[in-house]
Amino acid sequence: MVYKFEAVPWGLKTVWYFQELKDSVPQILTIVNKKKFDAIIMPIFPSNIEREGNINDFIKHSYLKSELEVKSDDIQKLHFLISNLSLSDQNKEQRKKNREILKQEIQFAAYLGVPSIIINSNSDPNKLAKFIRKMSIKYFIDFNTFVLDVDITKDWNKYNQIRQELQFNIPILLRLKKEMTTKNEQRKWLSENIRFVHLNQELFSMNDQGAPKLDDVYNQFLTSYFPFENYISISAKSPQIDLADYRQYMIHLFKNQQPLSEQANLASEFFDELQIPLQPYKDNLNSTTYEVFEQDKIKYDLYEDACRKYLKNVKKTEINILMAGAGRGGILERVIFAAQGAKCKTKIVALEKNPYAYMTLMFQKKRQKQWKDVEIILDDLKSWQTELKFDLIVSELLGSFGDNELSPECLQWAQKFLQPDAVSIPCDSISYCVPVSCPQLHAKVKKSYGYDSSYVVHFQKYYTIHDIQKCMQFKHPDFNNENQLAQEQNLIFECKQDLLIHGMAGYFTSKLYEEIELSTHPNNSTPDMYSWFPIYFPFEKPVNIIKKQKLKFTIKRVNNEEGVWYEWFNQVLSEDDQILDNSRIHNENGKKQIIEIK
Repeated sequence: MVYKFEAVPWGLKTVWYFQELKDSVPQILTIVNKKKFDAIIMPIFPSNIEREGNINDFIKHSYLKSELEVKSDDIQKLHFLISNLSLSDQNKEQRKKNREILKQEIQFAAYLGVPSIIINSNSDPNKLAKFIRKMSIKYFIDFNTFVLDVDITKDWNKYNQIRQELQFNIPILLRLKKEMTTKNEQRKWLSENIRFVHLNQELFSMNDQGAPKLDDVYNQFLTSYFPFENYISISAKSPQIDLADYRQYMIHLFKNQQPLSEQANLASEFFDELQIPLQPYKDNLNSTTYEVFEQDKIKYDLYEDACRKYLKNVKKTEINILMAGAGRGGILERVIFAAQGAKCKTKIVALEKNPYAYMTLMFQKKRQKQWKDVEIILDDLKSWQTELKFDLIVSELLGSFGDNELSPECLQWAQKFLQPDAVSIPCDSISYCVPVSCPQLHAKVKKSYGYDSSYVVHFQKYYTIHDIQKCMQFKHPDFNNENQLAQEQNLIFECKQDLLIHGMAGYFTSKLYEEIELSTHPNNSTPDMYSWFPIYFPFEKPVNIIKKQKLKFTIKRVNNEEGVWYEWFNQVLSEDDQILDNSRIHNENGKKQIIEIK
């Protein structure tokens, strides 16, 4: 198969990586632009010339003699490759000379204002981090301009050490290799700040038509990387080789990705965006929020199935149904649909505390014939009084962590309205936690509401250890008072690889009725449901943990007359459970975030 594409799909950027230049920079740019590459990576100085370390030497031999050689727009297409010289050379004089040479190249790159200064990671990590910091301060270069050149098979610990020393997730050029690392290691790298994924020509083979292709191991990695809208760089064995066909293969691979479903596409705008969890008991949701939730057809189908199955199984001749928190009527409408096919007589009461949503419900009642017998009441579960007893209570009070929107409290208040054999849809909620590595998301927390708040996040660039554990559980109804509204859970995770952990990701499952379930649990999530994104409990200080050590995560659900809040902290344990490190308590006494009960 020969690949021929004119239009480049949005989000794919290809870069021609030159290890040496055989032509002038203007000639190279002309070729690259003609071949429709987006940018080039190039060395500043020829590697075959002995370096003296003085500025005259640099001026004489530098590939680019002046910014006036190229158009100003083309400067932004140049990503400079700094010479591969070590800051850790054992010879003191050589070390000093290397430092001076690297300083000249970085200063020239800063003078030109190129978008990337790519530095080899072959030096001692601490020395390299200090050198980068010094160059950044001295020449007013943003940390984000520096790019660390790393090998996917061996350099993660080195990179981790450098970024912790810098306290900044410095971008990387990630080199794929003939012998790729494990799937878990690949996924860990994908959570990092990758600016370029680099492919050497030697990684490619040829198909029957003589066009380049990659093995599945590389294709799968690139397909996972494509959504991040960064660069793919390709280098040739020699400067004479034309890489146009290799670019065509990248476009072919990009265009043949599995398309997102309609629901996933709607949710994609929230990738890695921090959102404060809703408080629908304290706050009245606006119409737009209701409208977004109402587009989640999957959730409503499951609610209707659960109600229909209950009404089919029930042996009573009359059933009273309470819709607790009717909103604008999305689930209420499905309850009505289910009741229409029931063999028993049904009475439906819809309770809603939001006066503006109540207005919409009343409007619907006047407009929709099937709503005419529904009794709609403006009140909330805590204060409402009625003599009526209900056989079925239907609610959608779940949050991203299951219980974080006061569903246990609200449904406890509602128990006084229920028959002794009443059923609740949903009948439970179970939360789950797992350590998560998400360096770029963690950096956003400081600029948001800080580390004492939990966040709702549609994770994209992240990595988990996949040892997800059950956290808190609540059953409904709870006539025997088994639910612990205040509780503490201690979860211990054994780490199977070196990892930098930035917090905990939280999920939930909720059984609606019998086998019908809602789930955001990564191992069995409800397909194409997007009403809930995971919750994120950040750690102020990322936890550097090595293989076979353990992370102990403690989370408390605390309550008083004002509301409910979570407190959390972590400890690093040795293999024999000795405490090696521990964090402060986040959100202690609800100082930053509380789910209010008015």
